[in-house]
Amino acid sequence: MKLHYFHGRGPLRALVMIRDQRRVELFIKPVGDDIWALVALSGSVDGQPEKHRCQGPYRSTAQAEAVLRSVAGALVGQDYQPQPRDYVVWSVMAQRLARTIRIDRDASAGKFHFDPDQYEPIG
Repeated sequence: MKLHYFHGRGPLRALVMIRDQRRVELFIKPVGDDIWALVALSGSVDGQPEKHRCQGPYRSTAQAEAVLRSVAGALVGQDYQPQPRDYVVWSVMAQRLARTIRIDRDASAGKFHFDPDQYEPIG
């Protein structure tokens, strides 16, 4: 197993990775007070994103950055090459997708109680 690290002077908030004609952009985006999301977008180098994934919420930038670095390492294992000097082009879409994590999280923040006495087995 190879371990891959992406070093830099500042925090890692976005990373572009390319393999053949495929582009992946990884982002750490704020979605609330000290709440962060990881957003990954992929698509053709010359086109718009065709797929996306969101993960989170994370309670610190360090936690979100650790996940971004882990995902980037897995992509390097699949022959994607990091392009740290390349500009991100899908940042606005990434922010929109990151906000859905916060909305979904708030919508399902209720308290649930499982009562085993009310459970009826399938018979």
